[in-house]
Amino acid sequence: MKIIMLISLAGVVGTLARFSMVKGMSALFPNFPWGTLLVNVIGAFLAGFCFVLCKSKFASYEEYFPILFIGFLGAFTTFSTFALESTRFLMDAQYGKFISNVLLQNITGIGAATGGFFLAKLVTSHF
Repeated sequence: MKIIMLISLAGVVGTLARFSMVKGMSALFPNFPWGTLLVNVIGAFLAGFCFVLCKSKFASYEEYFPILFIGFLGAFTTFSTFALESTRFLMDAQYGKFISNVLLQNITGIGAATGGFFLAKLVTSHF
């Protein structure tokens, strides 16, 4: 029960962080879902980085990993919003935005996760 409560609390924090970032980016750049891209790229980087860090330095606390990965990062990042925004571009015949969104989300997301993974490997190898 303790883990479920902590996952829930982390989810609230992740949700509020995502909401704030998406709203802020939407106010600055209203014609493209830059906020969704930003949270997904940051989340992907953190997932890659924290996965390596947690596995190498905090393996004995593995039962608590879902708090970070499912609770915070699961609520902070958003595949469903990305999918909906992409679908809306497609249905509105905004093919350039559709292709840009799909490519940017996937390429930068995978790149960010890979970058986080390798940065954590570098950092943890020095400690």
